[in-house]
Amino acid sequence: MARTVTVKEVMWRISVQLQDTVPQFTRWPERETVMWLDDAQMAVWKFLPLSASRIDAIKLKPGTLQSIESIAAADCKPGDGSTPSAPILGTQLLRLLNDMGADGLTPGNAIRLVSRDMMDAQSPTWRTVARSPVECFMFDPDTPRYFEVTPGVPVGPAVRWVRIAYTAQPVAIPNTGTEGSEIYKIDGGNTTKLSIADEHIDDIVNYMAARAHLKNAQQSDGDAKFPAFVSLFVNSINAKVTAMTGNNPNLKRLPFAPEPIGAAS
Repeated sequence: MARTVTVKEVMWRISVQLQDTVPQFTRWPERETVMWLDDAQMAVWKFLPLSASRIDAIKLKPGTLQSIESIAAADCKPGDGSTPSAPILGTQLLRLLNDMGADGLTPGNAIRLVSRDMMDAQSPTWRTVARSPVECFMFDPDTPRYFEVTPGVPVGPAVRWVRIAYTAQPVAIPNTGTEGSEIYKIDGGNTTKLSIADEHIDDIVNYMAARAHLKNAQQSDGDAKFPAFVSLFVNSINAKVTAMTGNNPNLKRLPFAPEPIGAAS
């Protein structure tokens, strides 16, 4: 799950593509291109959720019902060793892997997937039992942001962490640079990385280039490069989705990211 592509590397690639390197961010301001990068991550993730898959240790809440919908930064220890600066917005649980003790750092027993119907039939009062550690979990794909565990997590002071595999919305990139004090210049020291897999860097750059040439087209009589970069992006996404799922999404236009990061298409 480790990501190695840095934001400043993507910024340099798009600056080269747009001939905006001497000095960088002269024509296309950093704040604007970072917004496009956020939208690009979201556009890839919408069609390829596994591009933002994660394995983290998370702290469970008291009781049996748990959620990955919004995981507080303090309740998440990412598997790549990073430190979250904002809540992680989980979108689909893939699996609970194992117990991680009371500190989130101590690997323990595996956690088994069991049928909720079986638990309800064999022990109708199972939701009233609370003790540590967690032994099993239940999951319904119709409610992908929620799951249940058994035994339930006791009410404090007990704390329980588990390691999970899941997908999450790409993390918004800090966008605090100003003109003359940009933070993602290629010769700067910023090490912020993308939230999605490295293999999508070409898709990211093509999306950003399409947005730049779309702006040109809106401000003048047209920009012939816009449809070319749109085709590069959508053809790549269609091919990747087909290869992974066997289903062609038949994406035909530039997918703008949904709120809150961008505007829905």
